[in-house]
Amino acid sequence: MTHPGTTEQAEGCHVVDDSRCLEKLEIPKDTLIRHALASEFSNVCRNPVDGIFVSPSALNPFQWFGVVFIRKGIFGGGIFRFTFDIPSDFPETSELPTVTFDNALFHPLIDLKTRQLDLSRSFPDGWKREKHNLLRVLIVVQRIFFSYEFDCDKCINPEAAILYKEHKEKFKEMAKDVVETSRAQVYDDPKNNDDPNSIRFTPWDASVHEALREQIMLLGSGQRPTSITNSEASPKTRIPNLTGSEYRRERDLRERGIAASELVGKHFPRTYSWFDPDAMTVLTRPIGGSDVNSARLDREKHGIEPLDLSAISVNNSADNSPRDEQKVGETAGENEPTENAESVI
Repeated sequence: MTHPGTTEQAEGCHVVDDSRCLEKLEIPKDTLIRHALASEFSNVCRNPVDGIFVSPSALNPFQWFGVVFIRKGIFGGGIFRFTFDIPSDFPETSELPTVTFDNALFHPLIDLKTRQLDLSRSFPDGWKREKHNLLRVLIVVQRIFFSYEFDCDKCINPEAAILYKEHKEKFKEMAKDVVETSRAQVYDDPKNNDDPNSIRFTPWDASVHEALREQIMLLGSGQRPTSITNSEASPKTRIPNLTGSEYRRERDLRERGIAASELVGKHFPRTYSWFDPDAMTVLTRPIGGSDVNSARLDREKHGIEPLDLSAISVNNSADNSPRDEQKVGETAGENEPTENAESVI
């Protein structure tokens, strides 16, 4: 007779009792939760939602910070930061996440007092792990600014819904006020200012941002970042050299069709990107040395109208060059360079 985990000689063979190997592997619950959250964020990185940038909190694993940039439509030009809170029992939960905007938005699906987005319309049966993921919530955040097909009686803000249905021009005026407010407050500290991963905007500073922009453009075109940022750049713009394994990993990601914006976060932990608010496009560039640029072609292709927000300005020094003009940040979702730009940190 043998005991568990022991062996005995039997007719020239070793007999091993592997009963202990049949025991169920126990994984701590917090490990499973961390894995689930990491998997969700990885899914968002692999499938970025156009116009939305998100960053996980450094202090709370169940919280993400986000910003949505609206490029056209009634809320065109808006820059709306939000906090994405995930239930503490995720993923084994029936409770919906919450999306709370930093500022009040006059919108049929956003509570004017709590600033929370009503997700019950999109997830009427609550959260279903087998069919839902956090990426779908971000898609809802994007679509509420472009789709207004809803029942006024079931909206969290029925006043806004009725105004849109019956007095659309008045609704547009109020939406424009919301847009202008969001842009006027773009440099204000975020609500979660104590978290190092909260999203902050700063004016364009060529001494800090120019070298970083060049590196992002190289990544976006599939090229390896040059060593200039290490040997010649200032400490503020210095970026670590890629190791061989890192370079191969990036190459593999590109071959699999993963967007360059996913690579930016690793080499640019402050996640800089640029947006031209006049053209309502990301990273625009001149074409053929003429006055025509890719932003103009994009506007004509997609029917995007420039937004006149000339009344909103940031105090600059007396001697401002075109490159020093204040521009408003946007997520990395497209891949063309711009001359006048803004950083989102």
